Amino acid sequence: MTPFHTAYCWRQENGYVGRGGVVVLFDGQVQSWVNKLRNPEHWQPGCIAVDEDGHMWTTIAGNERDGALMWLASDEL
Repeated sequence: MTPFHTAYCWRQENGYVGRGGVVVLFDGQVQSWVNKLRNPEHWQPGCIAVDEDGHMWTTIAGNERDGALMWLASDEL
């Protein structure tokens, strides 16, 4: 299952369709929903954020203890 499909199914099951924001996944599992993409230091590297339009960002650099350095848009890869 793609990150977008996982996030979309989670939104449907939890009443978050049409609420905007991003669903954050790690290792294919939904971790949380946030109203806007921010604070990469609160997430470890390798997390993926997915918005309702299918745009995706990945946390990069940093470490598990201190969090990631930044969110990198998948389009930039």
